[in-house]
Amino acid sequence: MSCFAFAVLCPIRQDAAYFGLFGVLFAAAVGVSTGNNWCRALAKLLLPPELYRHLRHSGVLSDTLLPNGWEWNLFVNRLTAAVVVVLLMQLGINFAPTAESIRVTLEWRDLRYTVPVGRRRQRTSKTILEGLSAVLPPGRLLAIMGPTGCGKSSLVNALAGRLPAGGSLEGEVLVNGLPRGRGFKSITAYVMQDDVLFPNLTVFETMEFAARMRLPPSVSAAEKAARVEAVINELGLAKCRDTYIGSAFVRGVSGGERKRVNVGVELLSNPQLLLLDEPTSGLDAFQAQNVMESLQNLAQGGRSVVATIHQPRSSIYSLFDMLLVLSEGRDMYYGPAGEAVAWFESCGFACPAHYNPADFFADIVAIDHRSPAAEEASKARIALLVDRFNQRQQQQREAEQAAAVPAEDQAAMEKINDRPSFPNPLPTEFSLLLRRAWKQQSRDRLPQVITLVQTLVLGFVLAALFSDIPTTLAGAQDELGVLFMSCMFNTMASIFASLNTFPAEAGIIQRERISKAYHVSPYYVARFLCDLPLRVAQSLLFGVIVYWIVGLKGTAAAFFIFCALTILLALASQALGVAVSAACPSEKVAFAVAPGITVILMLFAGFLVTYESIPAWLRWICYLSHLYYAFMGLTINNFRGSSEWSCNTSATPGCAGASGDAILTRLGFEGKGVWEPFVGLACLALGYNLAGYAVLRFSKQKFIPLTASTAKKRA
Repeated sequence: MSCFAFAVLCPIRQDAAYFGLFGVLFAAAVGVSTGNNWCRALAKLLLPPELYRHLRHSGVLSDTLLPNGWEWNLFVNRLTAAVVVVLLMQLGINFAPTAESIRVTLEWRDLRYTVPVGRRRQRTSKTILEGLSAVLPPGRLLAIMGPTGCGKSSLVNALAGRLPAGGSLEGEVLVNGLPRGRGFKSITAYVMQDDVLFPNLTVFETMEFAARMRLPPSVSAAEKAARVEAVINELGLAKCRDTYIGSAFVRGVSGGERKRVNVGVELLSNPQLLLLDEPTSGLDAFQAQNVMESLQNLAQGGRSVVATIHQPRSSIYSLFDMLLVLSEGRDMYYGPAGEAVAWFESCGFACPAHYNPADFFADIVAIDHRSPAAEEASKARIALLVDRFNQRQQQQREAEQAAAVPAEDQAAMEKINDRPSFPNPLPTEFSLLLRRAWKQQSRDRLPQVITLVQTLVLGFVLAALFSDIPTTLAGAQDELGVLFMSCMFNTMASIFASLNTFPAEAGIIQRERISKAYHVSPYYVARFLCDLPLRVAQSLLFGVIVYWIVGLKGTAAAFFIFCALTILLALASQALGVAVSAACPSEKVAFAVAPGITVILMLFAGFLVTYESIPAWLRWICYLSHLYYAFMGLTINNFRGSSEWSCNTSATPGCAGASGDAILTRLGFEGKGVWEPFVGLACLALGYNLAGYAVLRFSKQKFIPLTASTAKKRA
């Protein structure tokens, strides 16, 4: 059979077939006397890299190629399997993942996490994690259990390197025997407790974006699409493939499906280590079961999975490979989940028959604060469990030290640490981000409808109020009021429409930035550009309604200048709103800060107080006000060169009237060209955007660095 396959393969691809069969045959022959490591080493040396990768991932060159000595049947089976792999390669079937996979052994040693509590002289420190140590082998599902406040989430965040700044973290976290390096994030998926996803994208679109953004250009578009379909099928999301994610205003997927989509987004980069914080929170029993079964399947596929969970039902508990029970930040048990009941029974705490072990463990390790006697008894019980587990852990540590991480896995981790931080170039990032932002923006109908209705109502109300303005000085004052209200409408509409730009997406952006999915600059530019059509359309619609009904300067040139100035004002206002939203931690804070800034800039616009009346030491604020430049431009456009404005002699005896230029002089705009407001607004729009970008760029969430433990420093 092997010779027949070889004869078939040689005409198809002689180099792959020849080297494949010869390499496996020769390596197996040498493996008779030298063992598995030499066998794999020779195969890697003799085979072409692509073929070796396929044979390795298909299991042909596994750790049990030749267990002990010569086994002819096993040799023939593996040789035949190698022939089949090479044959399927000719048909385009890929056994290796599209991104490089490694086996991940996660180890943490003497992790100690403390946070400050109290204020000033009463400030003390509280210990959240106290000397935790363990080793998680590859391909295991580890569940972290314990009562509320025991440190479950803190441990997962510490392993992921995502503990928020403000405390102290000591100890070691090793990946394949090496400290976490730059490549750690590229092989790790961190799934937060909150499901932060764009509501107006479908499940497939969400997955597709993640695949295109997180996988490098070396992975073809066809492979990325195949990866998306594989993850959708693997997580049981095929039925809701084209369903929107949804929100409070948009009907979408269920809670369990949303949780699985959140997991799937992280899986698309082919992570070998998954860290999940309460993946079943907020789900019913059925959906929680589905999510945990999906995680079990991932672990069985070779990934290492760590998940915190709070009192799972018995069917979910049976899915766990490993179990870590915490109480007061200390280890109560760590080991195979199937041995936990026996371990607690050996400590004198037998689990009743037909009782959920998870519920039993939660009761045993919880502190009972109902009475001093109960609290003392529970603390004594926990102290006993800690003492017994420390003895067990010493034995485990000796066994773990004996089982070293394979050199091949360690070398693979070193190679990953040398990879570039971002998978794609800037143009690709910008294209993908612009496409996603446009889909999200264009499908969000409610803000568009509100903007349309608001513009129509306010436009017609303002036009009706100021229609048929007489050519008197009182009418000139009315026209100034119309121009100022036009500035205020475009400013307020644009600022408040953009205040929720970043707070609404903060959770998603922070997650993607921490994962090094893309740079800040393409995201900022893409997000800004997607807001332009709505801002431009709103300004044009408002101008068309107000300008002609009110009866402002009746030339086409003046009308187009009016529209151009209001559009530029809207863009500058949008940039200011974006800068404020980027600087504020939440949407509520942004809406509280923006009105104050707007009022200050409005006071220096030149309408309520003329430029000459402003104290000299405050006039510099005018040049920071986009309202000042917009009002200046609109008044110059409307009044310069206009005929004389007459007086109502019955009301103001002796009045001689005034020209449009005289009105400009009274406002302090004499000698100004209409180009100056355009330049001023353009500069402020650019300046506001640069300020917003700078704030967003440097407002990245900060995490506690991991430092060596005190015991190690002394050593």
